[in-house]
Amino acid sequence: MRRWKIEKVPYFRAQYAILQKLTKALSDAGEPMVVGTDCITTGILPGFAIQDELDDLVGAGLTPYQVLRAATANAALFLGTADRNGTVAVGKEADLLLLDANPLEDITNISRRAGVMLHGRWLTEDDLQYRLSTLAKKYEK
Repeated sequence: MRRWKIEKVPYFRAQYAILQKLTKALSDAGEPMVVGTDCITTGILPGFAIQDELDDLVGAGLTPYQVLRAATANAALFLGTADRNGTVAVGKEADLLLLDANPLEDITNISRRAGVMLHGRWLTEDDLQYRLSTLAKKYEK
């Protein structure tokens, strides 16, 4: 890890600022944005990384609506699955996230889960927390 030195922090901050400007310019030019999981990248945690990416896109100047579209409809278009998912419509898969607050007002509200509809089954926040704790206990062994 010798290449990761604290002296490089200003360099990485400058690179990040450039990437934010580039992201905003591409969005302003009409290029579709897509949110990705990037789970194979070191230090990226599935689920948490998506929330970070949503925050970063708003930080780059996109609206919460544009960011949510990038994570849903645009992603489905990119993956070629828009006929099955990505938007809410009759006949499409109903894997949904219900929130306690409006993410269009503040993108961080995406973390305020009330529950999830997954494969036609409703899971409350308590159900999700129980599943997470059960999974964590399995990995402790």
